[in-house]
Amino acid sequence: MFLNPNIEVRETEEYGKGIFATAEIEPGAIIGDYLGIVTKPDEGPEHEDGSVYDMWYSDEADICPSHEEDGVHLLNTSCEPNCAMTAIDRHTLLFALRRIYPGEELTYDYFMGDQEEDCDAGTDNCKCGSEFCRGTIYSNPKAYDEWDEYLEALIGDSPEEPPVPYGEMLPSLDEYPESIDDNPIYSLWGTHVCEPLECDTEIFGDLAAIRNAIRESGRQLKFTDLNVIVEGVMYGGHIALKHMIKSAHDSARTTNIAKDQELAVSPSA
Repeated sequence: MFLNPNIEVRETEEYGKGIFATAEIEPGAIIGDYLGIVTKPDEGPEHEDGSVYDMWYSDEADICPSHEEDGVHLLNTSCEPNCAMTAIDRHTLLFALRRIYPGEELTYDYFMGDQEEDCDAGTDNCKCGSEFCRGTIYSNPKAYDEWDEYLEALIGDSPEEPPVPYGEMLPSLDEYPESIDDNPIYSLWGTHVCEPLECDTEIFGDLAAIRNAIRESGRQLKFTDLNVIVEGVMYGGHIALKHMIKSAHDSARTTNIAKDQELAVSPSA
């Protein structure tokens, strides 16, 4: 179920349907609720038609949306996501991790746990195209353990038994929050559709300030004095950054050095 008016479903070039922003989306904004038919674990309904949309509800139930209907289950995965999951009363909500710009595809990290032994080879590979792609939709074990602990705290003592019989639709919540706060449990990445945000060097050593700048602007962060661009914050609080080319002169010098090295190793005619 969608809970945000600034999105639409479109066909992607490689992954079938996807969800795209039609207008700017505020950081923390709720995208939708992961609703579907309540099933027993690992027993999706007939209409699933081979699509893997099952979402864990509890050890007693899964939620399985229909592949024929639009909803947040159509968000594709990415190792540089702009959305993430949270939980309220065992409902899985998708929300914007940062400011999202018109035309951007909404993605989240599927961040699955241990790979099943009977999984067909290659079916769980990630092909998101990110320079930081893990190559799999499965998570780092340490990061997953931290997420699992965080999820348990969110769920609290909510009953494991679903509120409706198996085979019926999970009903929506009576009310939803307007926004979800940032949390270091999530990785956070700046967009590739806008220029990096120029930042003061003084915040470079402040992880909370870096996260806030990425979240509010939605952009990567440029530290000119340090000659670096912060692309995002990975799981565990590790900063992903790249060095900038200082000037056109430096760029030309680098190119000439590369050419000289190529000539030095080329065989003589």
